[in-house]
Amino acid sequence: MSATHALRSRLRALALTAGLIAAGAAAAQTGSGYFRYGDARLSLAHAIAVIEEPSDQADERRTLVFLSAQPLDAAAVAAAFDAMDAVREQAPAGGYVRLCIAADGSECGLFYSPEGFNSGGYGDLALQRNEAARIAGRWQLAEGDFLGTPYDFDLRFDTPIAPAPGSALPAGGGAPGAAYNAWLEALAKGDVAALRRMGGEDARGRFPEDDAGTVKESLKSLRDGEPLQARIARGRQHGDQAVLWVEGVDRDDIRRRGRVLMRRTAAGWQHAESDLSSVDE
Repeated sequence: MSATHALRSRLRALALTAGLIAAGAAAAQTGSGYFRYGDARLSLAHAIAVIEEPSDQADERRTLVFLSAQPLDAAAVAAAFDAMDAVREQAPAGGYVRLCIAADGSECGLFYSPEGFNSGGYGDLALQRNEAARIAGRWQLAEGDFLGTPYDFDLRFDTPIAPAPGSALPAGGGAPGAAYNAWLEALAKGDVAALRRMGGEDARGRFPEDDAGTVKESLKSLRDGEPLQARIARGRQHGDQAVLWVEGVDRDDIRRRGRVLMRRTAAGWQHAESDLSSVDE
């Protein structure tokens, strides 16, 4: 190979590398701006986004954008049953701001930590991109007041939406779905021994063998929020964790709809957590 040909090859390689770097930068997440609440001011430099699906209804799907001073692990947040809990576990210095973007592109509120401040319906949100894989925009408010505390913000974001990991479960939710309905059946019957086996790590605390009063209160508390039997619209499994989107009627004839978290242990699939809401019919 001649020196000229070798030089040209190296130049092509450098150009390709530069192109890949540029493409990676274009796909990278960016966030900027600030949030001020009283004397506290959080300067923002990073953004991530994930999808939240509180039910199987398409119009309830929303995008959560998190802005912070330090980078957040978007994959960990996307994999979590509760995105807010996953962000809090990462404990970003100075706090974070969570923006909620509804399925129709409107805002569904923001949350500012560490002050624990919720707001909605204030300021101007303008989206430049609102796609399945990426969201970009700006939300700003020049002057606001909450019970005498002034606040203002200018929030800018341009970030890919981290996909939830895992694969779809078969119709009916597969083994996790069958385990959830078996747990509901045991709950309806008051089969405490079965609930201890199928209720996950906290079942021993909910149903202690030496405290009938606690067992009674636990049964009442769980029955109040769970359907008697669930129709499982779909499910997704990631390793030893599965999320089910369910709907059913509880013992008070109230329709419940939402998500259920199941975990696989040596004893099989166990109920870990439910996030269900009542449905107006």
